[in-house]
Amino acid sequence: MTIVIRGARESDRDVLENLFRRVRQKTFRKRPPGVFKIGDYTVSTEGEIVWVALKNNAIVGFVSIYLPHFIHHLFVDPCAQKQGVGALLLKKAEENLKRPMELKIALDNKGVCRFYQKQGWVEISLHDQAPEPYLLYRKY
Repeated sequence: MTIVIRGARESDRDVLENLFRRVRQKTFRKRPPGVFKIGDYTVSTEGEIVWVALKNNAIVGFVSIYLPHFIHHLFVDPCAQKQGVGALLLKKAEENLKRPMELKIALDNKGVCRFYQKQGWVEISLHDQAPEPYLLYRKY
């Protein structure tokens, strides 16, 4: 099955809003119910560059970057995980960022650390006193 990466379009917004809310609800189960809402994607990615992953012409993931060197979001629909979608989105983001690149991993999503480590990212610091605790990762 071929996965296509392309720039996000305004016409993708509703699908991306739903994907963003649904994947966060599934990933961050310990957070209060109702904390993730439609509209969060639009607010959270304002001013960022976004690419989407398509499988069978359906959006199955996205990555957003903040220039010059930060990956803000990388979300893949659970039905498309472990199929190379995340790696392709990450590669697209890396091709467009200056090094060293950085990203944050929420402490309640530590399971994703292995994915980033396999892609050459390294943990730089722990920020467990932040309002939303996270690990800072960097790739040189």
